[in-house]
Amino acid sequence: MSKPMRWCSRLAVLSLFAVLAGCGVSPQKVTVPVVASVDLPRFMGPWYVIGVIPTFIEKDIYNAIETYEQAPDGSISTTFTFNKGALDGPAKQMNPRGFVIPGTNNAIWGMQFIWPIKAEYVISHLDENYSETIIARSARDYVWIMARSPNMSAARYAELTAKVAAMGYDTSKLVKIQHSPAPMPSPAEVAAILSGIERISPAELRQRLADTATPAPVVLDVRTAEEFAAGHVPGAINRPHAEIAANPEAVLSLAKDADIVLYCGTGRRASVAVQALQAAGFKRLTHMSGDYPAWASENPAQ
Repeated sequence: MSKPMRWCSRLAVLSLFAVLAGCGVSPQKVTVPVVASVDLPRFMGPWYVIGVIPTFIEKDIYNAIETYEQAPDGSISTTFTFNKGALDGPAKQMNPRGFVIPGTNNAIWGMQFIWPIKAEYVISHLDENYSETIIARSARDYVWIMARSPNMSAARYAELTAKVAAMGYDTSKLVKIQHSPAPMPSPAEVAAILSGIERISPAELRQRLADTATPAPVVLDVRTAEEFAAGHVPGAINRPHAEIAANPEAVLSLAKDADIVLYCGTGRRASVAVQALQAAGFKRLTHMSGDYPAWASENPAQ
């Protein structure tokens, strides 16, 4: 690239950041919805960008992931990674820094790309499981729909798009980001992973859940929300395996010694979740033999 071209590129970047910053970050001037409060430790970790009204830097990007980490000084170290032009295109990375605006219950930040400019960053939607979020701006110029998993159902994406539209955005500008599918373990790998933890039959699990004299285990269904809605073990909590793989501590909020029984549809997704939980330090993991089909066959009403 010639020297004049390099200067033009730098000026374009500086111009973008100036537009993002506007007149600085003032909570009193925020006009998009703001969540009541944000538990910062739960919000940390990787977020997959699912949909975006992109800045020029984000045009034609793939595998976009925004990762947050609290720094000792209270700021938020941010790593934005993506591939340019294709799923296997050149890998790119940016490292802005977030600053929580005091008095906003951690819901409004200033995002700094170049000192001293801070761009408005508003957490406008955040579900109770910290599995999906919408980051908006009062200018209604850019927006980010993000999730803990790269896989989001079309129905849920449509619902979040409707939320963005209700904020006053032109959603015709919204671009859905493609992500490379994560490789699933082979049958042999699944067997090896699950053989390393305890097993429990559906009948034994039903008995444990009915026994009020002893603490019940946490039953973890790692299938999709749609599968869970169609039928599940009573009392189970639903956390899709991809969300657990992305950030198990954030999506579960359980003690590391929690007694956890996992299941999915065939054991493959359960094995992915088991590996992620073990890596995060969870030790009391049990797999329900036969997964949900075995439970459903023994308990047809459920």
